[in-house]
Amino acid sequence: MPSEIPELANTYSNNQEIKLKPFYHTDLKNNLEGIVFKAEPGNDKGMLKRIFSEKSKTLKASVKALLNEIELRENLNLHLLNRIDDEVCSQNTQLIPLKRLRAHYSFELYKEINNLKMQMEDNVLELEQEKRKEYLECWRDLMLLKKYLLVALKDYWDLIKKMEVLESDWSGVVEGEERE
Repeated sequence: MPSEIPELANTYSNNQEIKLKPFYHTDLKNNLEGIVFKAEPGNDKGMLKRIFSEKSKTLKASVKALLNEIELRENLNLHLLNRIDDEVCSQNTQLIPLKRLRAHYSFELYKEINNLKMQMEDNVLELEQEKRKEYLECWRDLMLLKKYLLVALKDYWDLIKKMEVLESDWSGVVEGEERE
């Protein structure tokens, strides 16, 4: 089952910017929702089910919380990157008329215009640097969250396997008693 968890894939668009694919791919989302939202067995299923019920609920809650944290971090990343992109566009929009100026101005005015252009270009470079930093921080955060998610999923799958083994052993004992 852990092999069903895809890695967070990076792809490159035509302008070679890194675009993160969302963590929720269709198959993965269906598998995880099946674990998290699957109904708990009732108390009429026997003592074995009741013993494992609380552990199962805790593990499901952990998986659900981690999925919510992953989604929240991806949304935060998108929000921050959109704000940075908006600011870059704003700076570039303000910079375009300054770059087109070709008229002859006094030395002081020309110097002031050049300083303004350099300041805006520096702002754009800082924003691009901030964008790269956000990509990296998001990647780190998501890798950590995915690590914890995989641990929680492994624990859940181990619990399910134990329940299945014990149920088959238990049902074999019950059937053996009925035959005697």
